[in-house]
Amino acid sequence: MQLLTLSLHSLTLAALGATIYLYYYTAFCGWKWKDSETRMLFLADPQIEGDSKVRKQGIRGEIDLIANDIFIRHVYTSFVSPYSLFTQKPTHSIILGDLFSSQWINDQEFERRVKRYKWIFGDPRGEYKHEFINLTGNHDIGYNRDITKHRADRWEKEFGKMSFNRRIPSKEQILSTNNIDEDNKKYHRLAVINSMNIDGPAWDEQLRYKTWSFLDELAEEREQENYQTPLILLMHIPIFKKEGLCVDGPMTVVDEHKFIIEQNHLSYNASKFILTKLKPKFIFAGHDHEGCDITHVIHMNDDGEYSLKAYRTFDFEARKKEFDYSDGDKTWIIREITVRSVMGEFGGNAGLFEIHKKTKDDGNEEFEYNYSSCPFVINHIPWVIIITDIILLLGFVIYKLFWVDIVKIFYKLKTFIYNHYYYQQLDQKQKSQSKSKITRRNSKNNFRFNTKNICYM
Repeated sequence: MQLLTLSLHSLTLAALGATIYLYYYTAFCGWKWKDSETRMLFLADPQIEGDSKVRKQGIRGEIDLIANDIFIRHVYTSFVSPYSLFTQKPTHSIILGDLFSSQWINDQEFERRVKRYKWIFGDPRGEYKHEFINLTGNHDIGYNRDITKHRADRWEKEFGKMSFNRRIPSKEQILSTNNIDEDNKKYHRLAVINSMNIDGPAWDEQLRYKTWSFLDELAEEREQENYQTPLILLMHIPIFKKEGLCVDGPMTVVDEHKFIIEQNHLSYNASKFILTKLKPKFIFAGHDHEGCDITHVIHMNDDGEYSLKAYRTFDFEARKKEFDYSDGDKTWIIREITVRSVMGEFGGNAGLFEIHKKTKDDGNEEFEYNYSSCPFVINHIPWVIIITDIILLLGFVIYKLFWVDIVKIFYKLKTFIYNHYYYQQLDQKQKSQSKSKITRRNSKNNFRFNTKNICYM
């Protein structure tokens, strides 16, 4: 009985600890600085499924959809809800594309998924103060073979422009010093790019032209401001990099008309344009699900050609003294972070990026940056914990309501078994003793009989 009680108490404490972690796991994550002016929460590739899963799996598929929606909503609200322990809320929440799992769904299914998406990331009580930004992905509108005006229009109607740029903080928040260069250094530029049709050819070249017009205008603005304003670039498909640096290597599959069917990275030429003409400080992408952290080193040679090299950020930090940054116009570095997916299969990961302004010893200000990942757990663990909690709760109710009767029954059963065993042993012992007496008596009689026979002889 004591062993049973001890086991139940241990299981209860373990379940309590696991439950607390489920709801307050963000206490183990956090921002590096308390006074960061910009804090971005990144979630990548939720890929909300729908009718096709229900057709294949029936009721099991419906249950799985509900569970998945609850899972992603829990991850999101753990960072932004005023009731969470994550006290410093993000200034921006950004979904890095692949909001849905298929670009081929009809309008009715699209509307159903939009409704679910807005339940997951919605703010019905108006409690959230951050800006919410959606990026489009290949499972939202397709690669350049699948992008049509209709798919692009219905996405932009619900989620906003696919390509845009703005300042953070806004220009109104910046006190002008009447010095353009100094003003440019006081804020960042945030640019969102529809990377689905950067590479061509495209089924709808007009849509691709629209994307490249945006890129050319952004490149012109960057050149005019002499790249003084740090650029944060957001897109779904990562930059080209050599095999072995990330889980997904460079891969592009095309059909007979050269339209892209599948693509892991942007092409080398498109990536070169972004790295050399836009010169972002940071690039954030999704798409590959596993996540990757790369530092690009770009050097302009004397002949005007560019040398592009990429390193894992961990390796780069160990070797950074090898690089010469004395001429910032000829050598610069760009950090590219591919954020691990928020899907339950990949641990419900979230990315935390912050921009902090510090004052140097000479009185001048400069920006500091920090990125960290905050994983949750794989998708089936919360349900195991919740089911365990329910079982323990029912056990506690039974204990309170019926434990006295159960104890009485247990002791009666124990007494019955003990008495039955005791009397059975006692009966066997008595029978054994009785048999032993009979044996001794028979032996005695035999002895007497034999003695008489000897005397008569």
